[in-house]
Amino acid sequence: MSSTTLSNATASQAPINKTRWERAVPVYGVPVVNRAFIFLLGMTVLAFALTAYRELAGLGPVSGMNDAYGWGIWKTFNVMVLTALGSGAFAVGIAAWVFRRKKLHALMRMALLTSFLAYACGLLLLGIDAGRPWNFYWIVFPWKWNMHSPLAEVAICMSIYAMIPLALENIPPVLERLWYFDSRLRPGVERLERGLHKFFPWIIAAAYLLPGMHQSSLGALMLLAGERVHPLWQTPWLPFLYLGAATFMSFGCVAGTTMLCCTVYRRAMDMEVLDEAARITSWLIFGWLGWRLLDILFRGAFGTAFHLDRFAGVFWLEMSMISIGGWMLRRSLQTHETRSMFLGYVLSSVGGMIYRFSPTTLAFRANPESLYFPSAIEVLVSLGFICMGVAGFLLIVKRFGILPAPLQEWHDMASYFRFRRPYIRWTGYFKYGHFGEDESPDSD
Repeated sequence: MSSTTLSNATASQAPINKTRWERAVPVYGVPVVNRAFIFLLGMTVLAFALTAYRELAGLGPVSGMNDAYGWGIWKTFNVMVLTALGSGAFAVGIAAWVFRRKKLHALMRMALLTSFLAYACGLLLLGIDAGRPWNFYWIVFPWKWNMHSPLAEVAICMSIYAMIPLALENIPPVLERLWYFDSRLRPGVERLERGLHKFFPWIIAAAYLLPGMHQSSLGALMLLAGERVHPLWQTPWLPFLYLGAATFMSFGCVAGTTMLCCTVYRRAMDMEVLDEAARITSWLIFGWLGWRLLDILFRGAFGTAFHLDRFAGVFWLEMSMISIGGWMLRRSLQTHETRSMFLGYVLSSVGGMIYRFSPTTLAFRANPESLYFPSAIEVLVSLGFICMGVAGFLLIVKRFGILPAPLQEWHDMASYFRFRRPYIRWTGYFKYGHFGEDESPDSD
């Protein structure tokens, strides 16, 4: 994203109370299939082909893992890092519903979608790493599960969270599209919606409980490594710090992705909502930084941060990126510059990614002779599944109401489809409290 584009976007936002995100509107009039989408699909196909080869050849020929480094980037990056970026449904949801930050409701569909895609990609790559699909049938025999495995709770919680709460919470945009684009399906849509409403309190409760459990458990896993994790990272507070990093990283992913989409697709930005997200994210960042520094000081490990080694370099890199990102977010609250806000989200999220990646790889000291570096196949498979998630995101935002927009954008979309698809009847919106039964969204 160019600074000029963001600066122009900033100028168009003054005064900040001019734009209101009032509902979610698909990115209409933009083709799904273009060169970028074809490239993403090509990378996805390559990843599936290499995955098939991995299943046939085993881990040894396709990965850089060894006896000292039994975890590669399929676990450390795609599970530790991607699921943290994909915790937006958890973090934004708690802020919006529990702490009543009502402005953040405009970002909930984006949070739910990015969470579902991140967890789906992470779980698929975890399956590739574990890699014994012929044993999958054991999942239906819980009494046969290896409950002594520290990864059992993580795998169980992640799977249930992705397949039930996240999947169900992403159904409303699908029902909305069916309602408007095929009037014959409306009775069935209404019945399904009423059924979902009965179970949604339980779904939301699970959506808050499960990610809190497995995000902290991912940090607890590295407690088992003991002194092999460098003292700057190894701490009894590692589960709490892992969970805390996931909260500000996911806010950055949701708000930053929304800003990027608004700029690319020329959507107006609601600065009151973005300011609220930036304010909460900065609080989370500085609270997390303070907690981590106090922990390091009380454990007497702060002196190791000044050693001339790679561990100190990684520590100061991640701390600098997170703190500078938090400062830029605070600054953007005063200036309302979308460029500073976006860069703040990027820096803090990348710093958080380095932190989540460090205890398993960068700060992991197996023995002086051991070294892990991912193979080309590992990198290509990881990139391929990330590309699959991005391709899925682009497809969904162009077909379903995910991206928040002013109500005028809904009027413009209705006029667009009235011209392009005159057989679509925009009636019945009164049931959702916006228009009359016989009033179409594009009527005066």
